[in-house]
Amino acid sequence: MSAMISTILSVLLLVVVGHLIKMRAFVPVSFWDGLSKICYWILFPGLLFNLTSTASLSAAFILPFSLTLLIAASVMVVYGFLAGRLIGANGPATSSLVQAGLRHNGFLMLAFVQGAFGVAALEIGAIAVAVLVPISNIFAVIIIFLLRDGDQDANLGRAITAELARNPLMGAIILGGIVNVLSIPVPSFIFGAADILGSAALPMLLLCVGASIRISALRAHSAALVLAVLAKLLVLPVVMMLVGMALGLDKDVLLVLVVLAVAPTATSSFTLAQELGGDAPLMAEIITVQTLVAAIGIPLWVLMMTHYL
Repeated sequence: MSAMISTILSVLLLVVVGHLIKMRAFVPVSFWDGLSKICYWILFPGLLFNLTSTASLSAAFILPFSLTLLIAASVMVVYGFLAGRLIGANGPATSSLVQAGLRHNGFLMLAFVQGAFGVAALEIGAIAVAVLVPISNIFAVIIIFLLRDGDQDANLGRAITAELARNPLMGAIILGGIVNVLSIPVPSFIFGAADILGSAALPMLLLCVGASIRISALRAHSAALVLAVLAKLLVLPVVMMLVGMALGLDKDVLLVLVVLAVAPTATSSFTLAQELGGDAPLMAEIITVQTLVAAIGIPLWVLMMTHYL
């Protein structure tokens, strides 16, 4: 229990420090753009390659695990559509509600499970990210295309291919998976370099998460924000837990999946909405509110699960 509380406080502290550095203009705004690119294109892929290339990938685990994630993702797509209809949202706003429940900030999730549950949980979290990155990206692009206003002649297949091809996490996951499955010998210095990059990834990413929080950006989308919070705080963790239990996943795996479920939507959701025709301002508000709520929601869910399961 003390280890979990210490981890929560450590993660929150780094997020707060990142936010304060940004607010106080301690470094130029361009610094955060550069750091975000380094994290996204180099540090996090290095972490994912290191974990996926060495993780245990038995079929008895991967199949029910992946099915749990796929079913949960599908449920959240339906939830996003229903939430948008409930409040009379337009197409772009509805696509942002879908992204709010469908996508995940894997950085926050991995930072938490590493400190609270150890290396084994970190590997499970990395596998979850590996499974969800293609699923969530494909779903998100399709939904935004279907619901956006105007410019309906753009090529959907090209947009999906471009989104996956430019995602460095996909490359790291595929490369790590190939090395793992085929047992390809890799020089120790490459694993060493990937390990160093991975060690730098999580603290830098947490600082970037803090810098991306924009309290002043919150406007008047109260109904949409409530539904987006409910998606992460209630609907998705319940679905993830029930489906995982039905498919026979262990308690330790369920804990990681629930942490992933409560983690806020990916910060890249804003960029995707902006580029493909979603409601980018609403997406920015959702990211901020979900990040703040996750600070309370993650420890509450973990406490409940460790007590009752």
